[in-house]
Amino acid sequence: MKDNIKNSKPKNMQIAIYGLLLVLVVIAMFGLRYIVNRGITNNGDTVKADTIHAAIVYGPESYRILTSEDGNDSIIGINYHLLADLEDSLGVKVVMHPVVDRETALAKVSSGEYDILASLPADNYIKKNFLTTDEVYLDRMVLLQKRMPNGTLSAMSALDLDGDTIHLEKGSSATRRIENLRKEIGGTITVIEEPELSEEYLAIKVANGTWRYTIVNEKIAQQMKKQYPDLDFSTPVSFTQFQVWVMPQGKDSLLNIVNNYLAKRLNP
Repeated sequence: MKDNIKNSKPKNMQIAIYGLLLVLVVIAMFGLRYIVNRGITNNGDTVKADTIHAAIVYGPESYRILTSEDGNDSIIGINYHLLADLEDSLGVKVVMHPVVDRETALAKVSSGEYDILASLPADNYIKKNFLTTDEVYLDRMVLLQKRMPNGTLSAMSALDLDGDTIHLEKGSSATRRIENLRKEIGGTITVIEEPELSEEYLAIKVANGTWRYTIVNEKIAQQMKKQYPDLDFSTPVSFTQFQVWVMPQGKDSLLNIVNNYLAKRLNP
């Protein structure tokens, strides 16, 4: 009888171990399913994801809040409407994060905190370090300055910026353009990056005479000139560029899905 009891102990222990292993296998299967469901997968037009986090650059063309006296404020902007429609079209939740500091936003794209950044000019730096969608719309960078009382301009071309100071949005792609311009003319152009200030606010600073120059996207300059007629943006600083959505490296599946969506949405 004692021998039977002794012999049963190893068997019971084995059963307990097998049972524990089975539980671990089941937990692993559910855990794997949870991870897969949270990832972005390409299954035709089907996207499996809990949430897509999209940073959206604040500006007239991208994302802007129109205030109303009756309190019925509205939101306009190409990127805003495209991202809102992306949520409906793909059946995923899109959380938008309005951003002003583009440098910080790009860092969060690199770390994976943001899945999409909408939008930036598709320059060489962006293309080299991130995934980019097909073009969303066209834009270019222009020098923004205030006309003097006699109607003349301080800078007739980018070459006239030698020895002057330009205030730019922190993280703006215009910084790299000015660096190249300095090398081209062999002169000195001082760049001061302004954190937490959007291109609209930079334009206001120039309009009220606080600063002499800034560089903004042409579409923003057009909007600001309606409010400040003395502003001039006739001097281009870059060629016409494609505005694109930026994504982290490794999100190729999401990139394909978004490109398919943009193609259908922008070219129906």
